[in-house]
Amino acid sequence: MMACVAITGAAGFIGRHCVAQARRQDMHVIAFVRRLESALPSWRADPNITLVALDLATQTDTLAEALIGVDALIHCAATLSGDQRRDTLEVSAHVIAASVSAKVPHLVLAGSLDVYDVRTLPDHGVLTEACPLGTQGRTAYAKAKQAQEDLFEDAAKTHGVAVSILRLGAVWGPGCAFNAHVGPAFRTLLVMIDGGGVVPLCRVERAAAILLWAAQNRAGIEKINVVDDDLPDRRRFIRALRAGGWPKRVVRTPLWLWRAIATLSPNSEKIPGLLRRAVLETRHRPLTYDNARMHKVLGAPKSVSFETAMAADFARQIDQTETP
Repeated sequence: MMACVAITGAAGFIGRHCVAQARRQDMHVIAFVRRLESALPSWRADPNITLVALDLATQTDTLAEALIGVDALIHCAATLSGDQRRDTLEVSAHVIAASVSAKVPHLVLAGSLDVYDVRTLPDHGVLTEACPLGTQGRTAYAKAKQAQEDLFEDAAKTHGVAVSILRLGAVWGPGCAFNAHVGPAFRTLLVMIDGGGVVPLCRVERAAAILLWAAQNRAGIEKINVVDDDLPDRRRFIRALRAGGWPKRVVRTPLWLWRAIATLSPNSEKIPGLLRRAVLETRHRPLTYDNARMHKVLGAPKSVSFETAMAADFARQIDQTETP
């Protein structure tokens, strides 16, 4: 059993669940947060959780000191819409440097399916780990996640540290059910983009469990896609979502219409992402997603049905200030 795991971005959506999963496995946790007040109240009362508040982009020396004696580090710190250069790439570079300095033997990255170039797949194709990477014409987030993987791979080659990269699907769970793979939302209105295929969901509890299982493999593991077993199509997803009271109104639009608009639109980062063909295809190309490698390498159990999980979220009404 691993004695100690460090988790960056511990106060974030995935990070909080990683802390909870690690404690359920009786691990000591070094939880890195930007501000102490962002930590859950229950953490302060747990002697096996060490809270470290610092700016990962600047305080490399302090970070390295806190990592001494750690068995593995799970890197969850990220931003979806902030400064990708600073909050994703500079932070990752500093975390890697500090880990190497502290002789942390294993780094685990919470990656993203966004690194794949799904335009290489046909409509209704299957996305596996063999799909080529490519983020040309994509969002700043997608580009940063691919560059982040490169940083971790370079660390493995240059410093001999074990690295595991888990490419997570659209992470969802209590308090965070909606995602951009369904369509744009405006208050109580959802514009569904329907072209077939399924939504590449990854329940947050599954993401946390997979990250912890990977961390316990000291040799590191291959790059693995992490998605749920029961992936709904967009209509099924919205039916379950509406059971919780939102959205009030849904307008269904065909994918072919959006493709026509995106083809005619200028390929500029100044226009909305869905009007750029590369972004539209990443979010809405009709695909299925294979997670066979996740089960084979990590032995992940089958997940519950999508409707069961969604209904449980509504029933639990989790207080987001407490441990998941």
